[in-house]
Amino acid sequence: MIVLIQAVLIVVLQAGTQSWIWVAGVPLAFGMAARVSCWRAAGRGALAGGLSWLLASLYFYFTSGRIIAGRVAAMFGLAAGSGWPMIIFTGLLGALAAGLAAYAGAAFRDAIRPVK
Repeated sequence: MIVLIQAVLIVVLQAGTQSWIWVAGVPLAFGMAARVSCWRAAGRGALAGGLSWLLASLYFYFTSGRIIAGRVAAMFGLAAGSGWPMIIFTGLLGALAAGLAAYAGAAFRDAIRPVK
């Protein structure tokens, strides 16, 4: 449930402000707030960020971005006209950014928490 909340927040905030920074900001905040281990926070953040960017890239691919994805894939030396590798790469990039941000948030929370 937390992953879906994060993914929806990422998509809504990115659509509303036209900024990619929310893929890191939302998991960072959730990582700081959640009382879970750093690795669990990173996993949740990576899943939410990857899911949100993967679904957004699929939406754009099927509505209007098929030509652009194919051209970018050709620029990277992949099969010309095939945008699928770029969709997968976008999801992985979102997962990496969100996972690192969530891990950083949880590690920061652990660093400032007083030791008993």
